[in-house]
Amino acid sequence: MEKRILKGLFIMGLFLVPFTIKGKHIKDWIIIFLLKGFFSSIMDTFLIRQSKVSYPKRFLPRYFQINVLFDYLLFPITCVLFNQSTYHSNLLGIMIKALLFSIPMTIIETILEKNTKLIKFSKQWTSFHTLISEMLTFMGTRLFIGLIRKYTK
Repeated sequence: MEKRILKGLFIMGLFLVPFTIKGKHIKDWIIIFLLKGFFSSIMDTFLIRQSKVSYPKRFLPRYFQINVLFDYLLFPITCVLFNQSTYHSNLLGIMIKALLFSIPMTIIETILEKNTKLIKFSKQWTSFHTLISEMLTFMGTRLFIGLIRKYTK
């Protein structure tokens, strides 16, 4: 079952890339996509080394202990979509949308943690930690790209 889920998510992610990273602000979307992948992999590596999270069944298990599929494809795509949806938002709108993007992701991750071998949390890590870390990374990338836009004008 886990291999089918991973293959399905991989195909879905590849399918979404050309529809997500396009348009007038393609440079911003590429920066966000790459930045998000970079930061997600660092955070995931830290959490794995701290034994807070593990991925018993994962994409490319010989080469990575992190969740490559999530860190380098799915979360960056989601982060680009978040940034696209908050392009004209004020701070409150950004925070609300960060929560609205993070809740479904946290629910899906919790379901996968309870019903598959794709992810396992330690007793020191909960769904609440996931929710907060996802919200903070969404807002962090939004702040970063906002600063880039401000200082390149």
